Amino acid sequence: MEKLAELLASYMTAQDPAHLNQALRISRKPMHHYIQEFMTQAPHLKHADVLLYRTYVLKNGPFIDETVAADLNKSDKRAADVRQAGNRLYLSKQYPEALEKYNESICWADGADSENLGIGYANRSAIYYDMGEYELSLANIVLAKKHNYPERLMPKLQTREHNCKEKIAEGQSQLAMRCPSLAMNVEPHPMIPFMAAGIAQKELPGYGRSLVAERPFKAGDVILKEKAWLAAISPELKYKNCNHCSADNFYSLIPCPNCVSVMYCSEKCLEEGLKYSHRFECGITEKLHHISWGSSRIWMGSRAFFYGLTLFNDDMKNMMDYCEANGRNGADPLTLDYSKYDPLEEFKVFHKTKLATSEFLYEDSFRFYAALYFSVYMKNPLVRSIVSTKAHKDFMLRSILDYMRIIGFLIIGPRQNFTNQLFSIGSVCNHSCDPNTVAAVQYGQLKFIILRPIAAGDQILISYGPLVYESTDSERRQALSMYHFVCICDACDAYKMRRRKETSKRLPGIPLKQLKAMSELLHDDAADGAAKLTMMQQIVNRYQHSYPRKDYMDSLDLYYKLLGITFLKETQDLRRTTAAESA
Repeated sequence: MEKLAELLASYMTAQDPAHLNQALRISRKPMHHYIQEFMTQAPHLKHADVLLYRTYVLKNGPFIDETVAADLNKSDKRAADVRQAGNRLYLSKQYPEALEKYNESICWADGADSENLGIGYANRSAIYYDMGEYELSLANIVLAKKHNYPERLMPKLQTREHNCKEKIAEGQSQLAMRCPSLAMNVEPHPMIPFMAAGIAQKELPGYGRSLVAERPFKAGDVILKEKAWLAAISPELKYKNCNHCSADNFYSLIPCPNCVSVMYCSEKCLEEGLKYSHRFECGITEKLHHISWGSSRIWMGSRAFFYGLTLFNDDMKNMMDYCEANGRNGADPLTLDYSKYDPLEEFKVFHKTKLATSEFLYEDSFRFYAALYFSVYMKNPLVRSIVSTKAHKDFMLRSILDYMRIIGFLIIGPRQNFTNQLFSIGSVCNHSCDPNTVAAVQYGQLKFIILRPIAAGDQILISYGPLVYESTDSERRQALSMYHFVCICDACDAYKMRRRKETSKRLPGIPLKQLKAMSELLHDDAADGAAKLTMMQQIVNRYQHSYPRKDYMDSLDLYYKLLGITFLKETQDLRRTTAAESA
């Protein structure tokens, strides 16, 4: 209901009855209703070959309201109407909502010479100025000038530019108080420069493939800084997040030059997004959005296929020959030489991922979605020109299904429907309700930061859900049920935890006082961030003999939250710095 209200409000503000009807139709007939209908009408297809699902979809489809999912052409009139809606939101200081409307207006602007494009960027710069984001304001002023901003309005823009520079010179920039950097602070792996030396993949009983420390690490060690090789966002975020890397970038995005359906956080992401996925999607994106509404993870299966096809130089025969000769027999991404990065070799490791099971609870839905995505992608002329024979089409369909399964297995951390990223190294790491490592993800970047000391031989563990010190056992099990596994971590073993508590010691009084002070300072931006991190690392490292007593676990909880806040601020500062460089 909240999504319906949001859609109705935005489209009523824009005074566009056609789009108001679109909002109603999308809300009335979400995709899961089609799946339910399918299961009712075709029970004989349960667990049938995916080729039969495709036959059903092609015969009974399109399962998409074609008036909803029609291709949308750029329109200056539409750009101006949407921008007016943004202006009203801006005047009421609803800045995020106004930014989203300005982004939509920028997408509708008809061509690089449209003054609506320049005005959209200029309006964004006004919001960033009011928010004190002066670097972002200047970067958007540059974009406005590059894209035909009207001369009649230029004095106002120049005044804002002057004021931004004055504010920065006076030290009022958000960058004036930089947060501490969570940079790699340990010896890097010789072949994987973004990962610490002394880490290996091993097969462990009950876990399967796992990341294991071959040397000790202490709290605060940053042992991984990995970039996602594949990402997807839900259609709800198309005017908020980058279509390639999934970053929101403070809503400071640029549009696809050919459609109104996607945006990118930078020229680099625009170039890579077009190369690896959007050239296969441009013109049919609204149809894909209709399928993917409310979930981005299912979309990643088809994106993985086209990413691989690009790496095989659009040569279907070459890709088929390799994939059909290499089954899901397992592969170790830590054996790749990332100092000589070859994305094709990384994709091949992904293709060979060995799944823990051959039975999937949502297999019928997966097969239905695979057939549906296939039917939509085949509407793209480029796809039809490459995927031309029956063998090609069958291979594409089966690959989309296989990659949906693999991606569901590989995605780490709390699963989200709206943004999802895939990491080759990070995906090897397993779950614990009492992790020894923090997995922080922002802007398509993943960092592993040691939370409490790790000894040589220990498994490196992150959390996919609620932590032991903030939830009950039943709450954790319920949250983890979506992963379809029973947690076997030490925190879920009452006997192990009891024995460890019996041999542990309480924290002394001084660190307890420090923890109380730190709890009060946690969200104080004026406090020294580096000092907060140093204090917490010292407590966690020095008093590890108190694990797993409550007072020590409280310190881990505080440190966990502090690392998350620090990483978010660090990535935001990086975006501000990038904006300053572009200005």
